[in-house]
Amino acid sequence: MNTNKLILIIAISFSLLVNIPRIVFLFGIEEHGLMGLMEVSFTDTVFRISMLFSFCYVVLKLNLKWLRVISAKYRNLTSIMLTLLILGLWLLSFELVNNFIYSIEAYTISPRLNRFIYLFVTIMLLVISRTILLNNQSKLDAIEKERLKRKSLQNELAALKNQVNPHFLFNSLNSLSLLVRENPKAAGVFINKLSFLYRYILQSKDQDLLTVKEELKFLESYIHLIKERYRDNFIVNINIKEELFQRKVPTLALQLLMENAVKHNEISTDKPLYAEVYDEDNHLVVKNRLQSRKGHVESTNTGLSNLNTRFQLHMSQEIEISRDDEHFVVKIPLV
Repeated sequence: MNTNKLILIIAISFSLLVNIPRIVFLFGIEEHGLMGLMEVSFTDTVFRISMLFSFCYVVLKLNLKWLRVISAKYRNLTSIMLTLLILGLWLLSFELVNNFIYSIEAYTISPRLNRFIYLFVTIMLLVISRTILLNNQSKLDAIEKERLKRKSLQNELAALKNQVNPHFLFNSLNSLSLLVRENPKAAGVFINKLSFLYRYILQSKDQDLLTVKEELKFLESYIHLIKERYRDNFIVNINIKEELFQRKVPTLALQLLMENAVKHNEISTDKPLYAEVYDEDNHLVVKNRLQSRKGHVESTNTGLSNLNTRFQLHMSQEIEISRDDEHFVVKIPLV
């Protein structure tokens, strides 16, 4: 809620709640009982409501708006001192105006009780102001934390797009060097796939989500380059319904999962790597056979963790990771 609107609501609420007995007596039909303990008139009631409303409004405005320019270190002390100063001035003004209205030194309510009411309201306003400020600060901190988290992810994604694994580029150039000598025609196709891959990365650098169709086209180019290195020892089967092609996923998500499979598994003539990409229950699934490399260091899962965080931020969903003795499976939700 807007702070100015909140200040107005609180000020009106206090001014009416404190004066409920006077309002009831003013419009009551009984002429005895508690009615006899105080003199109530329409002018007096409006005066008291107006004075308390303006007091609440000024105190709240001071604490929630005007003191924001003061350093947080001195804000609380300054708030209390200024609020007490306003309280003193308001009580003095109240009594002066009250005497002027009645023209004699008589009050429709005990001056001591009136001061107690204003002091109690002052304490409540300070507590409410502090609570609102803490709540607003908590929200601002949460927003800032979320902003920094998104910024960090954007930087990570930018770094990912700018490198797509230097080892992959190095190995691709080695494969290309062999192809140029052995099969110039295949080398031409390889160059087209490689240029498309990096052009795609540059063109999508400012986009968080892309269609499944675009991501599959990129993935197929990536797989083509990997297969030039491992030949028939790397087998990938892609089976996704065409009706899902316009759904979206985070940029490079499929490529990262396929790269993860290549990075952490042995690929050889004796142990070819089988991988699948398919759809299931509104998810895309990347599944590969588990065959850990010899001397392979245990993965920290940083790539999967970052990917999961991107899904949480962009889609408020998480990826699903499972494994058994034979397969490693990652399911990613579709937008």
